Amino acid sequence: MNQLYTSAIRKASEVRLKLGLDLVEPLNIYDVCSEMEVPVQFVDINMEGNYVKKNGTPRILLSSQRPFPRRIFTCAHELGHHVFNHGLKVDIISEENENPSLKSNDEILVDAFAAALLMPVGGIQAEFTKRNLSFQSATPLDFYKISSAFGVGYQTLITHCKVNRLIKDLKSFELLKLTPAKIFKTNLGSVEEKSFFKIIDGKSAGKPIDLEVSNYIMLPSDFIVDNQFLEKKHEIQEGALFLTKKPGISSVHSSKTEISYFIRIQPQNYIGFAEYRHLEN
Repeated sequence: MNQLYTSAIRKASEVRLKLGLDLVEPLNIYDVCSEMEVPVQFVDINMEGNYVKKNGTPRILLSSQRPFPRRIFTCAHELGHHVFNHGLKVDIISEENENPSLKSNDEILVDAFAAALLMPVGGIQAEFTKRNLSFQSATPLDFYKISSAFGVGYQTLITHCKVNRLIKDLKSFELLKLTPAKIFKTNLGSVEEKSFFKIIDGKSAGKPIDLEVSNYIMLPSDFIVDNQFLEKKHEIQEGALFLTKKPGISSVHSSKTEISYFIRIQPQNYIGFAEYRHLEN
């Protein structure tokens, strides 16, 4: 088993180096797939994902029915099947998918690859250091900020930290008592509907931020936004909360520093190729 994890981490590092990325920075999995010439297509099918290679041409299919951050991990998982030359793989929603003891070695390998690619341990440690945070004293909101920086789900990050012994079992248990919805309500206020949200605190590198229509994003209060794409809901101590209004590419920037981000917004439940996901029409 240790050999599987070692192979996964090594391959994730090779992918990063091949693409000119360092070994700790957050990345965008759809951009990675594009760079590696592996098309990603969103489909309206009740599954997790599908990796196919026909006549030497690879493709990753992702279900638009799955939660937004889940699609990101699934995409990295399917990319793992590609880099390890596993051939046709269909990942359906099942008990086997959720129970590690029922998974094949191939599935364990690509899960470990996806985690190492999206959330390198050194990268997680670096993000905590930037914010002067301790793993054992950090709050659920702090962990959510880190998950937003890496583009992964809150529970996914906590599980990864536990597996890699960055946090203890008791800390993981306490953090997982809170769902993202409860974190939202407790820290960001009530909203009309439940939706995926990201918390951007300006501490991470200025990588593009991917969202879809009806998502929420919290930005520092000094950030200037394009009201055509983002609707301001309210301000709190942590910053200003916005709702994504329409598909397209926008930008936000700090009025006090040189920090800026592109925000790429795709339609809700988008169907089509990932490279076109944020086009306005």
